[in-house]
Amino acid sequence: MISVKDYDAVLKNLGKEYFIHNLQYVPDITAWAKDNRIKLSEPHQPMKLVTGDGGSLTMVVQSYVSSEVDDVIKNLGVRWAIKDTATNMETKLNSPKKRMAFCFLKEYARSVKHIDSDELIQDEWVLSEMESFGYFKE
Repeated sequence: MISVKDYDAVLKNLGKEYFIHNLQYVPDITAWAKDNRIKLSEPHQPMKLVTGDGGSLTMVVQSYVSSEVDDVIKNLGVRWAIKDTATNMETKLNSPKKRMAFCFLKEYARSVKHIDSDELIQDEWVLSEMESFGYFKE
């Protein structure tokens, strides 16, 4: 079990880059989405970007994750195999920090107008952003 709050600084730093100044932690994002009548983009995604009053952006984050993040990375690996069969995404995203950053950026990518709604294009953008922030040099 991963406490996402342990990566609060990572998420806040990413948020500053994309004008997402609010993080809201919830015990269960699926229950939160149901209570708020919000559709989750991916069933295992532990984060959801929402727009608040005045257009402010809030990333709603499940407080604790385990297999949810593993499933997100496995789904990425399946999609990525279409493009590149040599790269193992579970190895590339080999730390909770990288996985939290991936989930944050993936959720953000769904809201970017110049990025197609195609999952693989979103994945390419996310990995490119992670590369530019130095996540793969660690």
